[in-house]
Amino acid sequence: MEIRTRSGNIYSYNKQTGEILGGSISAQLPKWDFAPFVSFESMPQVDSFILGITEQCNLRCTYCCYSGSYVNKRVHNTTSMDSRGIDEILAFIDSFTGKRPIKLFIYGGEPLLNYNLVKYTIEKSRKQWDNDVCFTISTNGTTLTKERIDWLVANNIVLALSIDGTKPFHDSYRVDAQGNGSYTRVYDALKYIKTTYPEYAKEMSLIMTLASFDKIVEIAEAWHNDEILHDMSPTMMNSLAPNFSQGVDRADYEEVKEFYDTLLDTYEKHQDWVVLRKLLESCVAYWKERPIFEPSSAVPMATCLPNNTKLYIDSNLQIGVCEKISDNYRIGNIKDGIDWVKANSVVRDYYNKRVERCKDCSAVRMCNMCLTAMEYTDEQWDILCHNELVYTRVFMYLFCEMAERGLIR
Repeated sequence: MEIRTRSGNIYSYNKQTGEILGGSISAQLPKWDFAPFVSFESMPQVDSFILGITEQCNLRCTYCCYSGSYVNKRVHNTTSMDSRGIDEILAFIDSFTGKRPIKLFIYGGEPLLNYNLVKYTIEKSRKQWDNDVCFTISTNGTTLTKERIDWLVANNIVLALSIDGTKPFHDSYRVDAQGNGSYTRVYDALKYIKTTYPEYAKEMSLIMTLASFDKIVEIAEAWHNDEILHDMSPTMMNSLAPNFSQGVDRADYEEVKEFYDTLLDTYEKHQDWVVLRKLLESCVAYWKERPIFEPSSAVPMATCLPNNTKLYIDSNLQIGVCEKISDNYRIGNIKDGIDWVKANSVVRDYYNKRVERCKDCSAVRMCNMCLTAMEYTDEQWDILCHNELVYTRVFMYLFCEMAERGLIR
C-alpha cells in the first residue's frame, strides 16, 4: 500500500511488520499465514453484558437499522423484558463470568421507556454484586426529566446519549413517529446535566451517528458556536452500516482522499472545533497506535469469538455476540447458556470465508470486517473489501499528511 502526500513524499506500508517506510516497496511481500481454526468452549475475557431490555422506541430515526429497511434486521416492536427476566439474566451472568467488576450496558430500543425496569435492574444488581458492578445506559435522551437525571447521577450511572450535531442536522434524521424532531428535548436534558452536574457531564458519552459526513464542516462549526456543546467532544462518531437493500457504492480513492483533504484544510484553520478533531483522530487512530512487529509464526484470524469481552442479551433472553449482529446469529439463551456447537459453527464459517480472501490483503491488520459480515454474499463482500481498502489507504494518507503538517496529537 502506497500513498503520496501533497508535498510529493511517497510512503509505503509494510503489511508484514506494520511499518510505514519512505519511498516505494519494490519487493513482493509474502502472503499471510493464518493459524488454523481451533474449537473453543469458553469465553474467559467476558466481563460486559449488553441488556436489550426493550425493542420499543419512541423515535423513528430515518437511518435506524431497525427501521425495516435492512435485510435480516428486526424492526421495532413491543417486546420487553420483565423483572423475572432480569433475575434470570443476573443469575446467568453470575455463573458465566468470574471477572469483576461486571459491566452492564442497558440498551434498547429506548430503555428509559421502561424506567422502572431500569431502576429494578440497577438496584437488584447492586444488591447482588455491591460495588463490583457498573452501569451505562444508552438513550436517545428524549425522556430524561430532571428527576430521572438526578436519580441517575446519584446512582453513578454513565449515560451514552445520542445527539447528531445541532438542531437542523439532528432533526433531519432523529424524528418521532409523527416526523417531529427530537433535538430540543435532548438539548434541554444535556443543558440541565452540564449546568447542574458539570463533573458528571465530563464522564458522559455523546454518540453522533451521521447518515453522511458531507455536512461535517457545518456541524462542527455549529457545535463549536453552541454555548453548551462547544467544549464537549463526541465520544463516538458513527457512519451507517452498509445497507445492500438500498445499494452500496464502490468508493473511489481519489474522490474520498479529496474529501478528507478538504476537511484537513478546514481543521488546520480551526483546530479548536472538537467535532472535526474527533473525526480526524478516529480516522488515524489505528495508524497512530498500530503495533509494529513481524509475526514469528502463523497469525490467528481476528474474530470476536472466543476472545470477546462482551455478550448481548436481547429482549427474548437470547444471547448474541454483540448488539450489532443479526438475530439470525444468536449463540444461546439464558436458560441453556451458550450453544458451543453453534458458536463454533459461526466462527468456523467466518474463518473459512476469510482465510483465502484475506491472505494477500494489505489491510488485514486494521480491517473492520467482523462476524456481522456473515450475512453478506460473496459479491457484497467484494464491495465491502474494496471499500475497506480504499478507506484504509485514505486514512494512511491522512495520517502521513497530518504528521507532515504537525497535526498529530
